[in-house]
Amino acid sequence: VSTQSTWEFWLVAFWFKPPPYSIMGALLSLVAKKDVNDVDFDFEIKEPNDEERRLYDLVELVVTRGEDIIKQLEEYKGCQELARKAMNEPTPQNEQEAFEGLLFAVNNIASFYNHARELERIVPDLLDALSRDDVKQSMTNHQALAKQLARVFDFALRFDQTRMERPNLSNDFSYYRRLLPKFSKHPNIRIKDDEASGMALFTAEHIPMMSCLAKSASIALNKNPNVLMTLSTMTNVCMKMVKNKRFANPDTTLLCARAMTGSIVLFDHVDQLGAFHKRSPILLKQSIQVLKKELCKERSLNSLLNAIHYSTKHFRDAAPDIQALFD
Repeated sequence: VSTQSTWEFWLVAFWFKPPPYSIMGALLSLVAKKDVNDVDFDFEIKEPNDEERRLYDLVELVVTRGEDIIKQLEEYKGCQELARKAMNEPTPQNEQEAFEGLLFAVNNIASFYNHARELERIVPDLLDALSRDDVKQSMTNHQALAKQLARVFDFALRFDQTRMERPNLSNDFSYYRRLLPKFSKHPNIRIKDDEASGMALFTAEHIPMMSCLAKSASIALNKNPNVLMTLSTMTNVCMKMVKNKRFANPDTTLLCARAMTGSIVLFDHVDQLGAFHKRSPILLKQSIQVLKKELCKERSLNSLLNAIHYSTKHFRDAAPDIQALFD
């Protein structure tokens, strides 16, 4: 055998040898994580089972109160005119009128902030309950809790979208803090300087509720690494259900779409590599395509595409074919 033939043989053998077991194992594991054909959620289920009842009821209180919080935010007017007048003509009377007008606005902001803190307290327990050893089986066995997680995402995305449409909210709070030292003795003050400091960070967030969920999920993830699997499973199952038209009720389909989107955004915030990495267990391209296909039927889904585009941390790392879906 010639020297050239021997060299060609070893070259071919080197380039075409099978990958190490660890690589093959990782690929098979990733495929298994993305396969959710055997998982289904009934988001129209009415009652939790006995095991779920206590946690379900705790989440129910917060989620139900969330509807009032959304309405309160939608009706938020602020007091831009009084604030503008006081800034242009900073007389004691103008500033007092502005401050008293801001008191009501700031009380509303405090309601939003306190609700976020309530979510922050319950979400780690909710994620942990769904992230037991076999995540797919755990989520299948806790259908009512899976639905509650979907409703949490539904609320957070709706709140953050409405918040973006009210930029004056953070301006109102900033001006309130500026006037607070002058009117610290006012009898109707509920939010004092120490509490205002924490609220200032909340009002500065462009996605305050999703940022709150990210803190909660990080706490849960530190205790239970299966939380990432829970979020990816929620995404992939909801994508499958929307794609296959699992529910006849359009409101339930929209709940699925928001749960899918919220899971993507939250996964991207708490996973070191993010949702757009090639090794992500999330069926990202299919999820985006499902949303785009449904846009012709539901205009509000456009805000969900925007959430994936602008509310995630690693979108710039997305492959070109993923980024092209947003052009």
